[in-house]
Amino acid sequence: MKQINWKYYFVLLLLLLVLLKVTSYMMFLEAMALLMVYLAWVLFSGSIFYTYNKKRGVRKGFCTNYEYEVLTMHFWIDAVHKELAVICMLNPFKVQYFPLDSVEKIEPMVSTGKRKDYAYGVYFDITISGKKTSVGVASSGRGPFINMDYKNRCLEDIQKFKDAIWEAKASQ
Repeated sequence: MKQINWKYYFVLLLLLLVLLKVTSYMMFLEAMALLMVYLAWVLFSGSIFYTYNKKRGVRKGFCTNYEYEVLTMHFWIDAVHKELAVICMLNPFKVQYFPLDSVEKIEPMVSTGKRKDYAYGVYFDITISGKKTSVGVASSGRGPFINMDYKNRCLEDIQKFKDAIWEAKASQ
């Protein structure tokens, strides 16, 4: 699963170099305004495309039986055609499709520190066609730690997602 569209971010970097050259010929306020527009585009374009393509949904003929949204990804399961569809926040331009048979395992993980009653993050590793991808479900980030109730709720959601995949793989 491709989580990051490196080409897009490389083009944005090249665009920055072009903007820096162009702004050297402009007045200071015009140059700052142009750079602020560029900065806003870099910061928000990924989430704009992600939201748009997520709302647009999956391709025609895809029968969504189950949806699961985590921090930076959205999953759809089609039990009829036995497919998994994924869109990632840092690769927001297209929905990726995988046959359910290529999903090998899903392992829930919890990162804890010294305080065992709290967690730093909850995530799961999904292995598709031999490639392991780590998917964040909950993160403390710079905020408060994740308490046991929320951690258990996240683990239950991961288990429901896992069960939905195995059930769809087993269905006829």
